[in-house]
Amino acid sequence: MVFPVEITASIQLTDGTQNISIHLHEGITVLLGPNGSGKTQLMRAAKRSLEQLMRQQGPNETPPVNKKVRFVSAGRIGMLEQYRADFDGHRSGNPQYDEAQYGSKKDSSRRHKYETLQGDILTLSQRPDILVKIRERLRKLFKRDMLVEWDAGRLKLSFSRLDGPNSTYSSGREASGLMHLVGLLTSIYDDEVGALIIDEPEVSMHPQLQAFLLQAMTDIAGFPEVGNNKKIILLSTHSTEFVKLDSPSDIPQLVFCSDFGVSPVQIAPDTGELQNRKIRELVSRMGQEHKLSLFARSPVLVEGPSDAVICGALASRLKIHLEAGGSQVLPVIGKGEFPVVLKLFTLMGKAPVVLADCDGLADGTELVNSFLNTQAGNATATARGFGSGTELSRNVYGDFCGLVENSWDEIARIAQQTGYYINGDPSREEQRRRRAALVALLSQSAEHLAALPEHWSAIRARLDVLLSVLEELGCFILRRGTIEDYYSNTELTEFMTKPDAAVNEALSIQDASEDALEQAFGDAIRCLRAASSSKKLNEGEALLDLLLACVAPLQARLKAGANSGDANQLARTFIGEAAQLFDFAWEADAIKVGLHSQILDVQGFPVSVRVDEDAVEVCSRILLDS
Repeated sequence: MVFPVEITASIQLTDGTQNISIHLHEGITVLLGPNGSGKTQLMRAAKRSLEQLMRQQGPNETPPVNKKVRFVSAGRIGMLEQYRADFDGHRSGNPQYDEAQYGSKKDSSRRHKYETLQGDILTLSQRPDILVKIRERLRKLFKRDMLVEWDAGRLKLSFSRLDGPNSTYSSGREASGLMHLVGLLTSIYDDEVGALIIDEPEVSMHPQLQAFLLQAMTDIAGFPEVGNNKKIILLSTHSTEFVKLDSPSDIPQLVFCSDFGVSPVQIAPDTGELQNRKIRELVSRMGQEHKLSLFARSPVLVEGPSDAVICGALASRLKIHLEAGGSQVLPVIGKGEFPVVLKLFTLMGKAPVVLADCDGLADGTELVNSFLNTQAGNATATARGFGSGTELSRNVYGDFCGLVENSWDEIARIAQQTGYYINGDPSREEQRRRRAALVALLSQSAEHLAALPEHWSAIRARLDVLLSVLEELGCFILRRGTIEDYYSNTELTEFMTKPDAAVNEALSIQDASEDALEQAFGDAIRCLRAASSSKKLNEGEALLDLLLACVAPLQARLKAGANSGDANQLARTFIGEAAQLFDFAWEADAIKVGLHSQILDVQGFPVSVRVDEDAVEVCSRILLDS
């Protein structure tokens, strides 16, 4: 048999069975997705299908390969921790390093069923040829030697350093990353294994070790046959080091998982977007940082490095948790690439968000129609009285262009002060005017527009509707022009390049107040918040239920005149030991509450709730606004 191969993973859910098809186009297939998206369950289910494949007869009546399928878990060296850590708190901080062992000879026959490092060390005890390969790599690359031996019926693994004192030490003392590497390389080189499933190969491993491991996988990846050591490799990862993306043809090897119980997404090799020149160019320049967008639920697509720098600074200063919220900023270098990149990420099952310069709308509707010409776009537009999303953009954009063409003189004085006009190309005067007029309209206050003929205020109102629809769909337009037009502490003429200027502005962002940033960078901030699904952290919100569970009954006692006894002791009867977070005290007509914590970031304590006040209203107002 040859690639492509389709395997089916049957996953047992609480309400039935979910059958998921995975297409193996090459030797390595990579599952990407957040924690809890079902990657591990999918791989476990795929193991059964791969076992059937290993027993399947090939073409021309060739015999089945009859090789093993090995599943290697993310916690593969967990069993070693009983020797490397004070795992039960009874070791007085002195782990039993030298007691590390990996089973007995009777365990050897089950070594391929082990999902942990123990199976690999047992393999090394049975396969001297694999041991030679591992030892040679340890010697040349890591200046280590390794010894596998039986000691009183128990399997031991020892190391020695070649660049230091020639003393032998137990594997219990070796670095976690190196132990992971030894185990995974053993599985890779084991020619009895025809399919290898690895959950998170990057665990504990330095990036350089990850790159070395990927190369070892690539060398043996292929369709297994009798007499070769090719393997089908299926892995899940959170590391960009294990994402090989040299050209669009590598994308079908990626399987995008979003949530448990939701079918993953895999792009077919014949998908038209993969042949697009702009996609090839984007993929060719994607570094490790940009590959993080493949792990994001809602990547933020921006036009260039300057936009990425400013977005990163704003997210950091305002505590917009982009990465934790399932997002990542990706510069695509130019608005012309937006539509095809949007389509690609949508095919991956993602919900991309765009932050585009104002000319992304002034020059035409291709970008905005990428959002409007969708089911969601049509629904949003029809809710506002338009026949479709494209009808909305066509009508508003057409009338705007007509107004610029026929009434330019009315807005020229304002438009000619914009960067688009000052720095625009005089040989493309029509485009220059549209860009300048759009920025003038969108950045001017209602009072300034009132000085113009009424049709300019009318088109501004319609543009506002269009932009609000686009923002609901994930497309944000920089109304002042480009990101540089938002700078408040940087003069572009003082810097050699735009990225240098962006870095300078980013430094000033860290010192600015939140209110000032909201005023200066509102368009970009709305975009970042939309991309991040995580809400602003508020520890007061987490405290509220606990506090009310005590304050309400204490307030009832105060009303009844039964305010004797220790208020803290009473609170413990309501919520148990969690009451130690607070310090309750009776006052003449109120309950006073202090907070006992050095780590909770909650303002407003001590809280005082009078007997005649609404406890829910008082506590909510204080804690939720903290």
